[in-house]
Parts: sequence; C-alpha cells; structure tokens
Amino acid sequence: MTPRWDYLIKPYGKQYNNTKKIANLEFTVNTSIEDATFVNRLGIVCAVPNGGQIPLDSIVVVHHNVFRTYLDMKGRKRKSNEYFRDEQYLVNPNRIYMYNEGDGWKTTEEYCFINPIDYIQDGDLYRSDKEKEEHVGIVKHGNINNVSQGDMIGFTKNSEYEFNIDGEKIYRMKNSDICIKI
Repeated sequence: MTPRWDYLIKPYGKQYNNTKKIANLEFTVNTSIEDATFVNRLGIVCAVPNGGQIPLDSIVVVHHNVFRTYLDMKGRKRKSNEYFRDEQYLVNPNRIYMYNEGDGWKTTEEYCFINPIDYIQDGDLYRSDKEKEEHVGIVKHGNINNVSQGDMIGFTKNSEYEFNIDGEKIYRMKNSDICIKI
C-alpha cells in the first residue's frame, strides 16, 4: 500500500505518555484527554508517499494532535482527523517535524529544535518566578542558514512549542522564527 500524499504512521509506544514509575509502581499523572501535554508525539513510518523524503521504519516527531483522542460536541470520544484504521494514521508531511532513521535526529525543511537555557540571574535583582530565559536558546537540531548546532540564538515571541525528546525538553519552531545569532 502506497499513500498518495501523506505518510502512514503508527504510534511509537502508547497513545498517551501519562504514567510515571515511582518505586516500581506505575502512577497515572493525568487522566484528562483534553490536555495535549501527555499525548505521544513519536511515531513509526509504515508507508511512504510517492516522492517522500523520510525512509520507511523511521521514528518521527509529529504534531500533538495526530494521535490525540478528543471529545466531540456531544461528548463522544473521537480519533483525530488523521486516523486511518488499525491504529495507523495518514499524516501530512507538514505535521512531521523531525525523524530518526537510526543515525540521529534530522529535522524537516522548515523546522528546528532549540534547547532552552536556564534563567540568568541579575546580580542586583533575584527573580524566583523565572526558570528559563525567554526567547533565547541553543540550536539542538536544524537546517538553518548561517546558524550551526550549538549556536545561541534569539527567537520571536510565542514561536516555541515544547517537546520531550529522548528525555530532554526542547522547543520546536520554524526556522523563520530565529531572528538573531548571539
């Protein structure tokens, strides 16, 4: 089976990542399907469309709504619009942000991933309400002109979207949201 336009993807693991293991006991930390924070964002490519750049069996990072279950206006559970059948989803390439074919993460054309940096305290004023610097980070993954992996950059307001990849908190954003190399 070869899809015409979209990648056929199945979730990598469970649909939701909402459990934590503490002292060999598994606890559910969120039971709400309305919260997108705990939706799995990793999938495995099962079929590649004609001309597709991401290889078969690659692990991909997708939009948080791809594998999400939601409640419709009448309170009935529904799968996302991308749901095809048998826990497989037809995902448009613009909803795939990064992939790993076994040799490390690679971003798709228009996206990059940034490591947030810890808040730098001012010597005169201590702030306990800030954990991370705003609009500043270090390039982790990306194909950005004149910017390399490890460079500190500044980005536009509200352009970052938080992901947890390989146990690390990173921000996904479009390459065009990077506005300065520091």
